[in-house]
Amino acid sequence: MNKSTACEKTTTEPEATHSLTNALDSDSQSLSDDTSRSPSPSPSPPFTVLSHTEKYLLVILSASVSIWSSFGAPIYYPALQVLKKQFNISEELVNVSVVVYLAFQGIAPTVFGGLADAYGRRPVLILCLLIFIVSSIIIAITNNYALLLVFRIFQASGIAPTVAVCSGMVGDFTERHERGGFIGLQSGLTLMGQAFGALIGAGLIAGFNWRAIFWFLAIGSGVTLVVISVLLPETKRAIVGNGSIIPSRLMNRAPLLSFPSVKRRWHLDLPDVSTLEPRGKPDYLAPFKIILLPEIAICLLNGAIHFGIWTMLLTSLTHELSTNYHYSTMKIGLCYLPAGIGGLVGSLVCGRILDFVYRRRYARYEYKRQTGAISTDTPFNIVQSRILVIFPYTVITDGFTVMFGWCLYQKVHIASVLVSEFCVCMGCIAMIGINMTLLIDLYPSKSSAASSSVNLTRCLAGALFVAVLTSMNDKLTVGGTFTLMAGLGVISTVLLLVPMKYGMKWGMEREERQKRDMMKKEQELDGN
Repeated sequence: MNKSTACEKTTTEPEATHSLTNALDSDSQSLSDDTSRSPSPSPSPPFTVLSHTEKYLLVILSASVSIWSSFGAPIYYPALQVLKKQFNISEELVNVSVVVYLAFQGIAPTVFGGLADAYGRRPVLILCLLIFIVSSIIIAITNNYALLLVFRIFQASGIAPTVAVCSGMVGDFTERHERGGFIGLQSGLTLMGQAFGALIGAGLIAGFNWRAIFWFLAIGSGVTLVVISVLLPETKRAIVGNGSIIPSRLMNRAPLLSFPSVKRRWHLDLPDVSTLEPRGKPDYLAPFKIILLPEIAICLLNGAIHFGIWTMLLTSLTHELSTNYHYSTMKIGLCYLPAGIGGLVGSLVCGRILDFVYRRRYARYEYKRQTGAISTDTPFNIVQSRILVIFPYTVITDGFTVMFGWCLYQKVHIASVLVSEFCVCMGCIAMIGINMTLLIDLYPSKSSAASSSVNLTRCLAGALFVAVLTSMNDKLTVGGTFTLMAGLGVISTVLLLVPMKYGMKWGMEREERQKRDMMKKEQELDGN
């Protein structure tokens, strides 16, 4: 048995916990149990019935859904100047179509994330794709800009939740020691749409017209819908446990489960009922409750500001390259490639770094416990382990953000613009991935809601910054705008020192207050 397989079968992380403190304690429980537990004649069931290869396949399948969310925005950017001319509207008004899309990209997952945590991932993903397909078709045939704006809202509301739901799906079948790598892979595959979306959009506009963009989205996502309807299994642990339980509801049951080879491999005839987690009701306020925790709010602020930098960069490119560099639509599309490839590289590399740092720091923590350097009941600080990775990315991202802005302002050679674009996008997407991994670590049983809180803050920040982008450029110049944003990015990163030092303490204090409140209520009930 190889090392990873052994770890999967012996690690017993209490993934059902909701509180910050219990989430932090789970590390010390999971790996220390392996050394202290005596052999048992009836070993506990595995965390998941999925093999390492099957986990990779499921990540690829989930990414085939969420990739349409990453296509939705960049494929549209080359059309901005075309729509401006066709509908005879101003720069500010054409940017509204970007703003509303980003705003509802953030808002919609808060609703669908709660549904996915309560009723399962599979039915929510199918519903999201149906909304996206219908909206794309209507946009493709409309001749009214107001109607285009309305259905861009529906389009964003349909496809944006798939990112949070698919991240929650990965959280269902992965443990902490491997989660960073799998979420990095899932994010990286999703960002393939970001890498090639603008180029495909430019090609479709050059070969046909702007409407071809939305026909492409409708047809492509339609094919994905057919595939996942057959092959995508439910993963929500309150419904299928470790994957060995056949869902009772038809909407959660994939035809894949009737295949004899799957039945045999996942021992569906002998389910591990003990792995079922308690099923809760939809909590549509869960993302907001998570955001309001001070240590979480500070972490999300950093990701939101850097996502704002990313969206401002992408929105600025079309206008600056067409106005100052006089590039054609196709050439502008090619200039978006470094942004997409940078995001892809950032996700994949950052996932590996997260896993590496986690293992190193946990090994050091275990050594200190065993040698008596720290108390045996001291919890492992997962918040600190994840946040540490952000600091080197900040240096790269914010430094190249300044370079990007002034290169555009001075109209220097396009190579400088593209290099800085690549580095900025690599860092911004990596920081979003770190936020996503941390939130799923802390709230594994509400992973879709946790992911939704990341989406909500980053997309609303993106919408806000794009809404004021033209005004900022007019007052500060494009160089000044991106210098200001880089400064905000640095400040938000310095603030991360607060949750690194106090995050665990605040979580423990919250849990103590909750315990005291529960005891007080029980005493009052006993007195009555």
